[in-house]
Amino acid sequence: MKDAPILPRLRLFEFHECAWFPESLRNAITEVLRVMCFHLHVHEVILPVVEDALDRNGARQIIDLCSGAGGPILPIQQQLARSGRKIEVLLTDKFPNRRAFRRCEELTGGSVRGHPEPVAAESVPAQLAGLRTLFNAFHHFSPAAARSILEDAYRSRQPLAIFEITERTLLNTLLNFPLSFVAMLTLLPLMQNRRWEWWLFTYAIPILPVAFGWDAAVSCLRSYSESEFNELKAGLEDSSYSWTSGRLLVPRSTIHVKYFIGNPSATSE
Repeated sequence: MKDAPILPRLRLFEFHECAWFPESLRNAITEVLRVMCFHLHVHEVILPVVEDALDRNGARQIIDLCSGAGGPILPIQQQLARSGRKIEVLLTDKFPNRRAFRRCEELTGGSVRGHPEPVAAESVPAQLAGLRTLFNAFHHFSPAAARSILEDAYRSRQPLAIFEITERTLLNTLLNFPLSFVAMLTLLPLMQNRRWEWWLFTYAIPILPVAFGWDAAVSCLRSYSESEFNELKAGLEDSSYSWTSGRLLVPRSTIHVKYFIGNPSATSE
């Protein structure tokens, strides 16, 4: 996997993870990210990786962490169901978007459910067992918190699949603000659960395009490289738990999806 960041990793804030940022506007940002990933067909790129992780571990349930508005996990579950795989998905988040969770439940007949209480990715309740997934959220965490996410999966002997579409390069950082600004303007009509304030703060007062553009650029600057990930997982592998990684191109785009997979062995389960 290519590993050549030329920019330092900066710990800057993102609007949608700030407690003071209005919940409705936070939900708009996670929803536009879901719509953008869907129209880029990101779920089709990462589906084989998810299937491989499920096969390796025999997991019958996916515990999606930092779910936001559902992200790529909804179309992934739907494609798994069409191929005959009966995999249930539990959506979790530190700030649960309950409205989006209900929509996912309705669209899948309950195969995708939302966990109503806050769940921290660094400390997943023991009763939530299955393949843990983390889509476009790992960069939000400080090195200490990111290490805790890996350590919690390792100690619990639970599989973990991390996917990131941001990379810490100068080109990505410079392009992400204008492209994401325009994406909010163009994708709002396609978003679910649209509220009047989303229209107001997109077209009349462009707070949402600015916030989404800022968050996208900062996400690049906060992304982990493969070598940094290797440092985070140091000491968290043995004969019964291993890690793999890779980088996949999203067709008809310049976006790459990086993935990091934690695999417990069959004997450890």
